[in-house]
Amino acid sequence: MLQRETLAQGEINERVLLTGELRAGVAIDLTVPKTETWELTIRWMAEDGAVVKAGDRVLEFDNSAFTTGLVQKQISVIEANSAFRTYRDISAMALSTKQHELEHHRVNLEKATLLTSVPADLLPQRTVQDRQLEKTRAELALSKAEKDFAAERQANALEAKVKQIELDKAKRAVETAEKAISELVLKAPRDGVISIGTHPWEGRRFQIGDVVQPGFIIVTLPDFTQPMEIKAELSDVDDGRVAVGQKGRCTLDAYPLEPLPCDVKELAPVARARQRQSLRRNFAVSLSIPNKDPDRMRPGMSVKVELIGKKLAGLLAPRSALMFDNGKAALRLGGGEMREVKVAGCDAQKCVIESGATVGDVVGSR
Repeated sequence: MLQRETLAQGEINERVLLTGELRAGVAIDLTVPKTETWELTIRWMAEDGAVVKAGDRVLEFDNSAFTTGLVQKQISVIEANSAFRTYRDISAMALSTKQHELEHHRVNLEKATLLTSVPADLLPQRTVQDRQLEKTRAELALSKAEKDFAAERQANALEAKVKQIELDKAKRAVETAEKAISELVLKAPRDGVISIGTHPWEGRRFQIGDVVQPGFIIVTLPDFTQPMEIKAELSDVDDGRVAVGQKGRCTLDAYPLEPLPCDVKELAPVARARQRQSLRRNFAVSLSIPNKDPDRMRPGMSVKVELIGKKLAGLLAPRSALMFDNGKAALRLGGGEMREVKVAGCDAQKCVIESGATVGDVVGSR
């Protein structure tokens, strides 16, 4: 049911309310490693808030795809090594055969040379010619044997090099798989407290069984000696109402009676959807906050942010009587019809109407 209210002049302090989460300003991030499979599944991780020592296991990904492949890669190494050794032995035997043939032809040439050295006047002319022909044949045979031996040795060397490359490639594949498996277990680089990261698509903390991609920050180790920060989001309908350097009050939900001063240090220039198929878009906002009590201020705590803007005066309308869409505002009148208006600013309850309404207009709010 609509509540009727008459518009009147007044003033407000423009105020923007945000909700955020406390984060460490300085922290060591443990991210998803890049692997051949790209996506990995979280098999185990330490509990949020757990105290760890340097070298303690804090995060482990499922390695079943790598261990299965590792066995096959190790078999490939054995096969490549066997092929290399077998070829080396066979090629050595073939080269030895060629060398034996070469020595045989060399001896034949020496014998033929010795026979042709006998003075021609001591032998029949036909014998001299036969011996000279035999020497020529021996020289040709030796030349061919030398070429065959050189070609065999070169071919063996090239094939052995190919086999060695195949063996080295198989060994590197095993080393890469073993390295990938070892990188699937992340350990704490120093003493600290575990803080579980937020899934960028689901808007919740990571859980065991989540499928993640390289670069996702799963776990952080905050440095509590450094100032903290707050990560919040500003709806795109409030574009322009927050600026870098704007000051406000930030209250931890766990300690509602102890607000702390904070100020905006970063504001994203582009609004983005928080989830894959969401139509709502938000600007990422980062605020700095003093770390006055490291024992109580822990990453992950919810924070209410109240940013104070300028003082505005003019025609006031209940915020619940206004609807905002794509940067435009519409005022719900007492009869239920909507009228487009221009809004100068708002606090939590009221908005200043710059144009489109006059004093005495009756509006309906819920």
